[in-house]
Amino acid sequence: MRIALTGKGGSGKTTLAATLARVYARRGFRVNALDGDPNPNLAAALGVPADEATRLRRVPREAILDERTDNGGQAHAHLARPLDEVLAEFGVEAPDRVGVLTMTGLLGAGQGCICGQHGMVREVMEQLADRPSDEVTILDSEASIEHLSRGTVRNVDALLVVTEPYYRSLETAGRVVPLARELGIERVWVIANKVRDERDRAAIYAYADSHDLEILGIVPYDERVAEADRRGRALVDHDPTSPAVVAIAALADSIAARAGSAAPSAG
Repeated sequence: MRIALTGKGGSGKTTLAATLARVYARRGFRVNALDGDPNPNLAAALGVPADEATRLRRVPREAILDERTDNGGQAHAHLARPLDEVLAEFGVEAPDRVGVLTMTGLLGAGQGCICGQHGMVREVMEQLADRPSDEVTILDSEASIEHLSRGTVRNVDALLVVTEPYYRSLETAGRVVPLARELGIERVWVIANKVRDERDRAAIYAYADSHDLEILGIVPYDERVAEADRRGRALVDHDPTSPAVVAIAALADSIAARAGSAAPSAG
């Protein structure tokens, strides 16, 4: 199961991505967490200690993809080596044995765009289509809509569009969803985050109804999210019974059920 998260900056997508990853891992799935944001924060949100996170290196295209051209001149990309090897060389292991990889990163000031890196992420996600049913790959995308125009998230089983109950955040969701549908992504769901009260909930549903958006879940506003961040801890470690964690755990069940991935059997 391949899941990508997107949304306006500050909407909480990285916290959601990290918590989903940890929840799935605790339920027996093998989880790969891919940071597709050039300003990477996923490792910290997963609970990787700062000294461990410094070991993360951006995965070069040639280290993960083998690209060949057939007799007709058509280029084809395949995973060049087992994902375990790539994780061992370029990644780190977060708590609950979540494998973390940094997929994109700035080349330096004035060094140009990272278009090729977007293409690499798109191709890697395509290659992960036939992974075992007990494996989950979660891609935390950058806070923009460029990954839609470049098709970076084209090859996912579900795209989660994270929004807050505010106009500019909702407008971002309203732009993302049609682009995702243009890419042919079948499961495009909105996650309403930081919902404080019934007025917030009503505003989100009113916007969704008028823009043909499907809301899959509601995550309440939770002060423990900011507390965890201030302490440099993963939310699920800081307070595993917090309202946000409980809601995200329920969301994990909904995604798995609707994307057709059953939890691995115990033992």
